[in-house]
Amino acid sequence: MSETLDMRPETKVEKTSDLGENFKKGIFLISMLLLLVATFQLYFSIERIIDTWFEYQYAMIFKAVYYLFVLLISLYIIRLYIVKR
Repeated sequence: MSETLDMRPETKVEKTSDLGENFKKGIFLISMLLLLVATFQLYFSIERIIDTWFEYQYAMIFKAVYYLFVLLISLYIIRLYIVKR
């Protein structure tokens, strides 16, 4: 069992770089969480706008178009994500 362990101490440059990367990841995660909350708020606000602006008998038609639009955009984003991988 001749395993060699790397016993070199970490340099300050590596620690600083690691801290910087963790900070960037944290900021990214917070930004994504805020984006998710804002997206949901926008989604439900548009639903309320449709109910307010359009007559009762036409509201469901506009909601169906809106849901189709959201579905198409979501599928497009998912497709981009899968193709990227």
